[in-house]
Amino acid sequence: MSQHGEQQSISDRGSQAGTGAVTAPAATKIGTDVIQRTWVEPQAGSTFDAHGWRMALYENRTLASAITAAVTGMLVGYPFDSLKTRMQTYHYPSLLACARKSIAEEGVRGLYRGLLPPLLTASAAKSLSFSVFEETKHWLRRHDPFATQQAPFGLANFQRKTVGSVALSAGVSGSISGAVIAVLCCPLELIKVQMQLARLLNRDPTSSDTATASSKPVGTLIIRDSSGTAIYFASYETVKETLRRLTGSDTTGPLTHMLAGGTCGVVSWLLIFPVDLIKSTMQSQVLKPKGSKTFASSLQCLRDIHSRLGLAGLYRGISVSLIRAFPIHGLNFVVYEWARAHICRLAGRPE
Repeated sequence: MSQHGEQQSISDRGSQAGTGAVTAPAATKIGTDVIQRTWVEPQAGSTFDAHGWRMALYENRTLASAITAAVTGMLVGYPFDSLKTRMQTYHYPSLLACARKSIAEEGVRGLYRGLLPPLLTASAAKSLSFSVFEETKHWLRRHDPFATQQAPFGLANFQRKTVGSVALSAGVSGSISGAVIAVLCCPLELIKVQMQLARLLNRDPTSSDTATASSKPVGTLIIRDSSGTAIYFASYETVKETLRRLTGSDTTGPLTHMLAGGTCGVVSWLLIFPVDLIKSTMQSQVLKPKGSKTFASSLQCLRDIHSRLGLAGLYRGISVSLIRAFPIHGLNFVVYEWARAHICRLAGRPE
Protein backbone atom coordinates (compact mmCIF):
# COMPACT_ATOMS: atom_id res chain seq x y z
CA MET A 1 0.00 0.00 0.00
CA SER A 2 1.44 3.34 -0.98
CA GLN A 3 2.04 5.50 2.05
CA HIS A 4 4.21 8.63 1.53
CA GLY A 5 3.10 9.74 4.97
CA GLU A 6 -0.54 9.49 4.05
CA GLN A 7 -3.11 6.88 5.02
CA GLN A 8 -5.68 6.39 2.32
CA SER A 9 -9.17 7.68 2.98
CA ILE A 10 -12.39 6.00 2.14
CA SER A 11 -13.30 6.64 -1.45
CA ASP A 12 -16.38 8.71 -2.16
CA ARG A 13 -19.53 6.69 -2.38
CA GLY A 14 -21.40 7.21 -5.54
CA SER A 15 -22.57 4.04 -7.20
CA GLN A 16 -26.26 3.35 -7.22
CA ALA A 17 -27.65 -0.06 -8.12
CA GLY A 18 -31.13 -0.19 -9.51
CA THR A 19 -33.25 -2.51 -11.54
CA GLY A 20 -31.75 -1.22 -14.76
CA ALA A 21 -28.34 0.12 -15.63
CA VAL A 22 -25.63 0.75 -13.11
CA THR A 23 -24.43 4.33 -12.96
CA ALA A 24 -21.39 5.80 -11.24
CA PRO A 25 -19.47 9.03 -11.05
CA ALA A 26 -16.76 9.54 -13.63
CA ALA A 27 -13.94 9.30 -11.10
CA THR A 28 -13.06 8.26 -7.61
CA LYS A 29 -10.80 10.41 -5.48
CA ILE A 30 -8.21 8.43 -3.51
CA GLY A 31 -5.79 10.52 -1.48
CA THR A 32 -4.43 13.13 -3.84
CA ASP A 33 -4.99 11.07 -6.99
CA VAL A 34 -8.07 10.92 -9.16
CA ILE A 35 -8.67 7.47 -10.60
CA GLN A 36 -10.84 7.32 -13.70
CA ARG A 37 -13.14 4.33 -13.80
CA THR A 38 -15.41 2.84 -16.39
CA TRP A 39 -18.41 0.80 -15.51
CA VAL A 40 -19.67 -1.95 -17.77
CA GLU A 41 -23.40 -1.70 -18.15
CA PRO A 42 -25.05 -5.08 -17.66
CA GLN A 43 -26.78 -6.50 -20.71
CA ALA A 44 -30.51 -6.92 -20.68
CA GLY A 45 -31.51 -10.04 -18.83
CA SER A 46 -28.17 -10.36 -17.08
CA THR A 47 -28.49 -11.98 -13.65
CA PHE A 48 -25.00 -11.28 -12.34
CA ASP A 49 -22.59 -8.46 -13.00
CA ALA A 50 -19.18 -9.55 -11.75
CA HIS A 51 -17.55 -6.22 -12.54
CA GLY A 52 -20.25 -4.26 -10.75
CA TRP A 53 -20.00 -6.55 -7.71
CA ARG A 54 -16.25 -6.08 -7.51
CA MET A 55 -16.56 -2.31 -7.83
CA ALA A 56 -19.25 -2.21 -5.14
CA LEU A 57 -16.93 -4.18 -2.87
CA TYR A 58 -14.09 -1.80 -3.74
CA GLU A 59 -16.24 1.21 -2.88
CA ASN A 60 -16.88 -0.30 0.56
CA ARG A 61 -13.46 -1.86 1.10
CA THR A 62 -12.98 -0.21 4.50
CA LEU A 63 -16.23 -1.70 5.80
CA ALA A 64 -15.55 -5.16 4.37
CA SER A 65 -11.96 -5.25 5.63
CA ALA A 66 -12.96 -4.09 9.11
CA ILE A 67 -15.69 -6.73 9.37
CA THR A 68 -13.26 -9.47 8.36
CA ALA A 69 -10.71 -8.32 10.92
CA ALA A 70 -13.35 -7.92 13.66
CA VAL A 71 -14.77 -11.43 13.34
CA THR A 72 -11.30 -13.00 13.20
CA GLY A 73 -10.07 -11.06 16.21
CA MET A 74 -13.20 -11.77 18.25
CA LEU A 75 -13.08 -15.53 17.73
CA VAL A 76 -9.39 -15.71 18.63
CA GLY A 77 -9.28 -13.18 21.46
CA TYR A 78 -12.58 -13.58 23.30
CA PRO A 79 -11.41 -16.28 25.80
CA PHE A 80 -8.61 -13.94 26.87
CA ASP A 81 -11.10 -11.10 27.30
CA SER A 82 -13.28 -13.34 29.45
CA LEU A 83 -10.32 -14.24 31.69
CA LYS A 84 -9.37 -10.57 31.93
CA THR A 85 -12.84 -9.64 33.18
CA ARG A 86 -12.78 -12.42 35.78
CA MET A 87 -9.36 -11.40 37.09
CA GLN A 88 -10.45 -7.77 37.32
CA THR A 89 -13.51 -8.65 39.38
CA TYR A 90 -12.24 -11.56 41.50
CA HIS A 91 -8.92 -12.33 43.12
CA TYR A 92 -7.01 -15.18 41.48
CA PRO A 93 -3.36 -15.88 42.35
CA SER A 94 -2.40 -15.97 38.66
CA LEU A 95 -3.72 -16.03 35.12
CA LEU A 96 -3.06 -19.76 34.90
CA ALA A 97 -5.04 -20.38 38.09
CA CYS A 98 -7.93 -18.35 36.73
CA ALA A 99 -7.91 -20.29 33.45
CA ARG A 100 -7.72 -23.68 35.19
CA LYS A 101 -10.55 -22.90 37.63
CA SER A 102 -12.77 -21.44 34.90
CA ILE A 103 -12.30 -24.41 32.57
CA ALA A 104 -12.74 -26.91 35.40
CA GLU A 105 -16.03 -25.38 36.51
CA GLU A 106 -17.52 -24.30 33.17
CA GLY A 107 -15.49 -26.01 30.48
CA VAL A 108 -13.94 -24.29 27.48
CA ARG A 109 -17.42 -23.16 26.43
CA GLY A 110 -17.53 -21.07 29.59
CA LEU A 111 -14.74 -18.87 28.24
CA TYR A 112 -17.02 -18.02 25.32
CA ARG A 113 -19.97 -17.12 27.54
CA GLY A 114 -21.44 -13.82 26.36
CA LEU A 115 -19.78 -14.11 22.93
CA LEU A 116 -22.94 -13.66 20.89
CA PRO A 117 -23.69 -9.97 21.65
CA PRO A 118 -20.16 -8.71 20.87
CA LEU A 119 -19.80 -11.08 17.91
CA LEU A 120 -23.00 -9.77 16.36
CA THR A 121 -22.02 -6.18 16.98
CA ALA A 122 -18.23 -6.40 16.59
CA SER A 123 -18.36 -6.26 12.81
CA ALA A 124 -20.73 -3.29 12.86
CA ALA A 125 -18.78 -1.48 15.58
CA LYS A 126 -15.40 -2.15 13.96
CA SER A 127 -16.57 -1.08 10.52
CA LEU A 128 -18.18 2.05 11.98
CA SER A 129 -15.04 2.79 13.97
CA PHE A 130 -12.76 2.54 10.95
CA SER A 131 -15.23 4.45 8.78
CA VAL A 132 -15.55 7.34 11.26
CA PHE A 133 -11.78 7.30 11.68
CA GLU A 134 -11.09 7.47 7.93
CA GLU A 135 -13.79 10.04 7.23
CA THR A 136 -12.58 12.26 10.07
CA LYS A 137 -9.01 12.13 8.75
CA HIS A 138 -10.27 13.15 5.34
CA TRP A 139 -12.37 15.97 6.80
CA LEU A 140 -9.50 17.29 8.94
CA ARG A 141 -7.19 17.38 5.96
CA ARG A 142 -9.69 19.21 3.77
CA HIS A 143 -10.51 21.77 6.49
CA ASP A 144 -7.02 22.18 7.91
CA PRO A 145 -6.53 25.94 8.55
CA PHE A 146 -2.76 25.44 8.56
CA ALA A 147 -2.51 23.46 5.35
CA THR A 148 -0.52 26.20 3.63
CA GLN A 149 1.08 27.91 6.61
CA GLN A 150 3.01 27.09 9.76
CA ALA A 151 0.88 25.94 12.68
CA PRO A 152 1.30 27.92 15.94
CA PHE A 153 3.84 26.81 18.56
CA GLY A 154 5.45 24.53 16.01
CA LEU A 155 2.56 22.07 16.12
CA ALA A 156 1.93 19.68 13.25
CA ASN A 157 -0.96 20.16 10.84
CA PHE A 158 -3.33 17.54 9.43
CA GLN A 159 -1.70 17.11 6.02
CA ARG A 160 0.04 13.84 7.04
CA LYS A 161 3.35 14.68 5.38
CA THR A 162 5.42 14.15 8.53
CA VAL A 163 5.36 11.56 11.29
CA GLY A 164 4.08 14.18 13.75
CA SER A 165 1.29 15.13 11.38
CA VAL A 166 0.33 11.48 10.94
CA ALA A 167 0.21 11.00 14.73
CA LEU A 168 -1.88 14.14 15.32
CA SER A 169 -4.36 13.34 12.58
CA ALA A 170 -4.77 9.74 13.73
CA GLY A 171 -5.10 10.74 17.40
CA VAL A 172 -7.85 13.31 16.85
CA SER A 173 -9.71 11.05 14.41
CA GLY A 174 -9.38 8.09 16.75
CA SER A 175 -10.78 9.97 19.75
CA ILE A 176 -13.88 10.97 17.80
CA SER A 177 -14.32 7.42 16.52
CA GLY A 178 -13.97 5.99 20.03
CA ALA A 179 -16.54 8.36 21.53
CA VAL A 180 -19.10 7.47 18.86
CA ILE A 181 -18.63 3.73 19.40
CA ALA A 182 -18.81 4.07 23.20
CA VAL A 183 -22.20 5.78 23.13
CA LEU A 184 -23.64 3.17 20.76
CA CYS A 185 -22.18 0.07 22.40
CA CYS A 186 -22.41 0.78 26.15
CA PRO A 187 -25.53 -1.40 26.77
CA LEU A 188 -24.01 -4.31 24.84
CA GLU A 189 -20.72 -3.95 26.71
CA LEU A 190 -22.66 -4.17 29.98
CA ILE A 191 -24.45 -7.34 28.88
CA LYS A 192 -21.17 -8.94 27.81
CA VAL A 193 -19.46 -8.29 31.18
CA GLN A 194 -22.46 -9.54 33.15
CA MET A 195 -22.74 -12.74 31.11
CA GLN A 196 -19.03 -13.39 31.65
CA LEU A 197 -19.58 -13.14 35.44
CA ALA A 198 -23.12 -14.52 35.78
CA ARG A 199 -22.01 -18.07 36.62
CA LEU A 200 -19.64 -16.83 39.32
CA LEU A 201 -22.34 -14.70 40.96
CA ASN A 202 -25.24 -17.10 40.36
CA ARG A 203 -27.35 -14.29 38.97
CA ASP A 204 -29.45 -13.93 35.84
CA PRO A 205 -27.78 -11.41 33.48
CA THR A 206 -31.15 -10.80 31.78
CA SER A 207 -32.81 -9.47 34.92
CA SER A 208 -34.49 -6.07 34.98
CA ASP A 209 -31.56 -4.61 36.92
CA THR A 210 -29.44 -4.81 33.79
CA ALA A 211 -31.45 -2.19 31.95
CA THR A 212 -31.39 0.28 34.82
CA ALA A 213 -27.64 -0.05 35.26
CA SER A 214 -26.65 0.25 31.62
CA SER A 215 -26.24 4.00 31.77
CA LYS A 216 -24.21 4.18 35.00
CA PRO A 217 -20.73 3.50 33.55
CA VAL A 218 -21.32 5.24 30.21
CA GLY A 219 -19.12 8.21 31.14
CA THR A 220 -16.26 5.89 32.07
CA LEU A 221 -16.77 3.94 28.87
CA ILE A 222 -16.63 7.11 26.75
CA ILE A 223 -13.40 8.18 28.46
CA ARG A 224 -11.91 4.72 28.00
CA ASP A 225 -12.88 4.35 24.34
CA SER A 226 -12.16 7.90 23.18
CA SER A 227 -8.72 8.01 24.80
CA GLY A 228 -7.96 4.37 24.06
CA THR A 229 -8.95 4.61 20.39
CA ALA A 230 -6.95 7.83 19.98
CA ILE A 231 -3.85 6.15 21.40
CA TYR A 232 -4.62 3.00 19.42
CA PHE A 233 -4.81 4.54 15.95
CA ALA A 234 -2.13 7.16 16.62
CA SER A 235 0.42 4.59 17.78
CA TYR A 236 -0.42 2.22 14.92
CA GLU A 237 -0.04 4.78 12.18
CA THR A 238 3.02 6.37 13.82
CA VAL A 239 4.87 3.05 14.11
CA LYS A 240 3.77 2.01 10.64
CA GLU A 241 4.91 5.27 9.06
CA THR A 242 8.19 5.24 11.01
CA LEU A 243 8.98 1.70 9.86
CA ARG A 244 8.12 2.61 6.28
CA ARG A 245 10.51 5.55 6.37
CA LEU A 246 13.26 3.52 8.02
CA THR A 247 13.07 0.88 5.28
CA GLY A 248 12.86 3.53 2.55
CA SER A 249 9.94 1.71 1.00
CA ASP A 250 6.74 3.00 -0.58
CA THR A 251 4.79 0.03 0.72
CA THR A 252 4.32 -1.86 3.97
CA GLY A 253 3.92 -5.60 4.39
CA PRO A 254 2.44 -8.06 6.91
CA LEU A 255 5.47 -7.90 9.22
CA THR A 256 5.18 -4.11 9.52
CA HIS A 257 1.43 -4.38 10.10
CA MET A 258 1.99 -7.05 12.77
CA LEU A 259 4.63 -5.01 14.60
CA ALA A 260 2.65 -1.76 14.40
CA GLY A 261 -0.63 -3.43 15.39
CA GLY A 262 0.92 -5.33 18.30
CA THR A 263 2.67 -2.22 19.56
CA CYS A 264 -0.47 -0.10 19.46
CA GLY A 265 -2.40 -2.79 21.34
CA VAL A 266 0.14 -3.00 24.16
CA VAL A 267 0.58 0.78 24.45
CA SER A 268 -3.14 1.53 24.53
CA TRP A 269 -3.85 -1.11 27.20
CA LEU A 270 -1.02 0.10 29.43
CA LEU A 271 -2.45 3.60 29.41
CA ILE A 272 -6.18 2.95 29.65
CA PHE A 273 -6.33 -0.27 31.69
CA PRO A 274 -7.22 1.44 35.02
CA VAL A 275 -10.24 3.03 33.33
CA ASP A 276 -11.25 -0.37 31.94
CA LEU A 277 -10.91 -1.92 35.42
CA ILE A 278 -13.23 0.68 36.94
CA LYS A 279 -15.70 0.19 34.10
CA SER A 280 -15.80 -3.60 34.61
CA THR A 281 -16.16 -3.20 38.38
CA MET A 282 -19.05 -0.75 38.02
CA GLN A 283 -20.81 -2.94 35.44
CA SER A 284 -20.47 -6.08 37.59
CA GLN A 285 -22.29 -4.50 40.55
CA VAL A 286 -25.76 -5.16 39.17
CA LEU A 287 -25.23 -8.92 39.55
CA LYS A 288 -24.21 -8.74 43.21
CA PRO A 289 -26.75 -9.47 45.98
CA LYS A 290 -28.71 -6.49 47.22
CA GLY A 291 -27.17 -4.97 50.30
CA SER A 292 -23.60 -5.73 49.23
CA LYS A 293 -21.09 -2.93 48.81
CA THR A 294 -21.64 -0.81 45.71
CA PHE A 295 -20.17 2.40 44.35
CA ALA A 296 -22.20 5.48 43.58
CA SER A 297 -19.66 6.78 41.05
CA SER A 298 -16.54 5.82 39.12
CA LEU A 299 -14.49 8.20 41.27
CA GLN A 300 -15.61 6.43 44.45
CA CYS A 301 -14.71 3.10 42.87
CA LEU A 302 -11.25 4.42 41.94
CA ARG A 303 -10.60 5.69 45.47
CA ASP A 304 -11.72 2.40 47.03
CA ILE A 305 -9.47 0.25 44.81
CA HIS A 306 -6.48 2.55 45.34
CA SER A 307 -6.95 2.69 49.12
CA ARG A 308 -7.19 -1.09 49.45
CA LEU A 309 -4.73 -2.31 46.83
CA GLY A 310 -2.62 0.68 45.92
CA LEU A 311 -1.51 1.55 42.40
CA ALA A 312 -0.93 -2.13 41.58
CA GLY A 313 -4.63 -2.74 42.24
CA LEU A 314 -5.54 -0.55 39.29
CA TYR A 315 -3.68 -2.98 37.03
CA ARG A 316 -5.19 -6.17 38.46
CA GLY A 317 -5.71 -8.56 35.55
CA ILE A 318 -3.52 -6.66 33.11
CA SER A 319 -1.30 -9.67 32.47
CA VAL A 320 -3.94 -11.39 30.36
CA SER A 321 -4.59 -8.17 28.42
CA LEU A 322 -0.91 -7.71 27.61
CA ILE A 323 -0.49 -11.37 26.65
CA ARG A 324 -3.35 -11.12 24.18
CA ALA A 325 -2.71 -7.53 23.07
CA PHE A 326 0.29 -7.99 20.81
CA PRO A 327 -0.82 -11.06 18.82
CA ILE A 328 -4.52 -10.17 18.68
CA HIS A 329 -4.11 -6.54 17.64
CA GLY A 330 -1.24 -7.45 15.34
CA LEU A 331 -3.48 -10.05 13.71
CA ASN A 332 -6.30 -7.51 13.53
CA PHE A 333 -4.31 -5.13 11.35
CA VAL A 334 -2.67 -7.88 9.30
CA VAL A 335 -6.13 -9.19 8.38
CA TYR A 336 -7.48 -5.66 7.81
CA GLU A 337 -4.63 -4.60 5.53
CA TRP A 338 -4.64 -7.94 3.70
CA ALA A 339 -8.39 -7.83 3.07
CA ARG A 340 -8.19 -4.23 1.88
CA ALA A 341 -5.32 -4.99 -0.52
CA HIS A 342 -7.05 -8.15 -1.78
CA ILE A 343 -10.27 -6.25 -2.52
CA CYS A 344 -8.29 -3.65 -4.47
CA ARG A 345 -6.55 -6.33 -6.53
CA LEU A 346 -9.87 -8.07 -7.16
CA ALA A 347 -11.32 -4.82 -8.51
CA GLY A 348 -8.16 -4.04 -10.47
CA ARG A 349 -7.81 -0.70 -8.70
CA PRO A 350 -4.93 0.86 -6.77
CA GLU A 351 -4.87 0.63 -3.01
